[in-house]
Amino acid sequence: MSSPETSALATPGSGLGVYYPLQPSLPSQLAPFGRLVTRGYADRLWLGESLALETHQVLAYLAGQGINPALGMGVSLMPLYNPFQAALGARSLAALSGKRLISVFGTSKPSFVAALRGAPYASPLGAAREYVSAVRRLLDGQLTDTRGKYVHTRAQLPPGPVTPHVDVGLGVLRSGMARVAAETADVALTWMAPLPYLRRELLPVLTGVRVVSVVHVLVVRPGLDVDEVVGRATHGHTREGHYKAMLTAAGLGPIADGPSSARALVEHGVVLAGSPQTVADEIEHYWTAGIDEVVLNPTVLEVEGPEAALRDLLEITEVCRSRGRARESDT
Repeated sequence: MSSPETSALATPGSGLGVYYPLQPSLPSQLAPFGRLVTRGYADRLWLGESLALETHQVLAYLAGQGINPALGMGVSLMPLYNPFQAALGARSLAALSGKRLISVFGTSKPSFVAALRGAPYASPLGAAREYVSAVRRLLDGQLTDTRGKYVHTRAQLPPGPVTPHVDVGLGVLRSGMARVAAETADVALTWMAPLPYLRRELLPVLTGVRVVSVVHVLVVRPGLDVDEVVGRATHGHTREGHYKAMLTAAGLGPIADGPSSARALVEHGVVLAGSPQTVADEIEHYWTAGIDEVVLNPTVLEVEGPEAALRDLLEITEVCRSRGRARESDT
């Protein structure tokens, strides 16, 4: 794989990320995805919450191995980290990588919150507001004296190394959390939100913050069982109540496991499936709508493995990169 001439992030509003959607059991599993970014095919490597190997440690290990792309963490689950621990972990990773970091948090599902805190958040919106505000103040070097209903943190990070900036983000599915993100965060991250829903419900609220959208992508090849691949890659989210509510609001209706639901996800643009050129066309629509970074989640990974996922990502990012170079040459 040869290095491209320019980064995919050639112009504002054309950010392109790569998501590793599984919980790694070995840090080396992320290595080829990190190399794809360091060679300029995309701008940032993203990893979500990992309960197999802790996310900060996996990404720090990659940096120590000389694989050092710009990084995004999203979403990290708020019940797992005190805001002080979250801020310290993010600052440490930014220092180790030497690159600007995006650290995105989410409230998690009520049963997980209850398992760790004894009860679910009475108001996920209130919990997110207190938590993200505290993390931002800590990263800014301020004394944080938060004595709220969900967060009790009176602390200040001690002086540390000069690090690249850490952007604090919030995972957003519906307009209520979008309003909290607009009030408290630097970045809002959406997941499985189709573009018409983003335009109608979320983007009008998300003023003053950068918007990152994680989007499932799939290159359709001869013999590929699209329904199976899409179903396997999405069922862990579509069976959860907060995702069902978002997708219903987006016009999909009831989502359940099965071929018809998988097809609906493709038909409504929750999963961008087709040729690399077709998928790249849809990605450009996100940028045109005002999305700052589109993060490609390789739908095929869970069924056909990392080689198939990397092939999809390389083909899609190459189309996006080629178009970006063409636009630059026209200006």
